[in-house]
Amino acid sequence: MRIIFSGGGTGGHIYPALAIREILLKKYVFESGYVGVIGGMEEKIVSRVDNVKFMGVRAQGMPRTISPKWFTFPFVNAMGIIDALRHLKSFKPDLVVATGGFVSFPTLTAAKILGIPAVIHEQNAAMGVTNRIFAKNAAKVLLTYETAAKTDDKKVILTGNPVRSAFLEQKPKADSKFKKKDGEFILLSVGGSRGALSINKACIELANEWLPQHPEVRLIHISGERDYEMVDKSIANKPANYQLLPYLHEMKEAFDVADLLISRAGATILSEIAVCKKPAILIPYPYATDNHQEKNARALEKLGAAKVLLDKDLNKDSLVKLISEVQQGDNTAKMAEAMGKSRPEDVEDRILKQIEEVIEHRA
Repeated sequence: MRIIFSGGGTGGHIYPALAIREILLKKYVFESGYVGVIGGMEEKIVSRVDNVKFMGVRAQGMPRTISPKWFTFPFVNAMGIIDALRHLKSFKPDLVVATGGFVSFPTLTAAKILGIPAVIHEQNAAMGVTNRIFAKNAAKVLLTYETAAKTDDKKVILTGNPVRSAFLEQKPKADSKFKKKDGEFILLSVGGSRGALSINKACIELANEWLPQHPEVRLIHISGERDYEMVDKSIANKPANYQLLPYLHEMKEAFDVADLLISRAGATILSEIAVCKKPAILIPYPYATDNHQEKNARALEKLGAAKVLLDKDLNKDSLVKLISEVQQGDNTAKMAEAMGKSRPEDVEDRILKQIEEVIEHRA
């Protein structure tokens, strides 16, 4: 059996695809292919995974504003469909699993033309453009949030969002690069796979003005590679309780020691936070499609698992205020418990069951 996975643009699409692959490998033996943008983030991440053949295609996201890209957009994606057709004809997959992002468009188009069944997984509270286009023709549509589409218990199913197997390991690694001192309160700031400029600027203020006066708090700041140099130069005298990293592949190690997350509100990182049962201050990306990040964040805020801080209101003072609120009394423990309950424990089993049906029907 052969299975093609596709999804890209951000880690929020790529990691769920790889997580679904891990789920399927527990039951099936198959050859894996991954269709992604040539030179894109998915090529970099997938290259670290054993036994997955990466297949590059040309693809371009739909421009959100008037720009010259409107003229290149249809031609680039038409060429991408040709690329995807060539890869799928050569690889001969029995199934395509797509997790969204504009690279899924040529992949799902090629699958439809060739009559290959496709399973779509939607991570967010509002369905993305590509997934919305192909949902009608998919063999299964798997949802993280029931607000993304109307479920029917047959084709459109609420499963939850998968996480990489590393996050399902409850026991921290003995050789972790992060060690926690007695009485230390650790903040972990993660701006997503591409980084978040507004969060990075707020963390610069924390490091320069607040952390030196609060030695009991440590900030592990994962800035993203794009902003790393800017952040590094902006903190001339780094306090001892501040740790800056451009990126971290073994993210679970940092989650294990963290007491509180400061993060965007993409569905994938929220699932990872939930599995690790960590409270969070969520700062939704304000330009996300259909404002889905704020919808994701508000759902957790209602459960008492997170505090929501809008990007326009983000600064050192607003962030410190929420950090202090979380630290009061037993708020940290209560939020952690609520966060853990926000994600069903059988997400991976639900996903396996639905894809099993497609595979068995194909057989």
